[in-house]
Amino acid sequence: MLANDTTEQKNTGGFALLVHAQGGVAELIAKCRRCGAITTHSVELAWRLRTLACSECNTSMRLGSDDLVGLRSQLVDARVRIDRLIDNDEHGRR
Repeated sequence: MLANDTTEQKNTGGFALLVHAQGGVAELIAKCRRCGAITTHSVELAWRLRTLACSECNTSMRLGSDDLVGLRSQLVDARVRIDRLIDNDEHGRR
């Protein structure tokens, strides 16, 4: 959460992707819109289930194609930013 997030944004659930640097394993992180608890599942399992239950309050969170498309878009943007960091670091060492 950023310091300038509004209360409405803080109370909104959603999905995020965590990619582990070692092994390329990806996990889907689901933040409950009701209680704010975090639940994690492998991306493949979450996609098969399509509806995830909050680990704290059991609120259902639906995972749809739009969610995965959004995560993929964010992943592409993150890769571009990471590539820039690596390029800047390599140029700085020369």
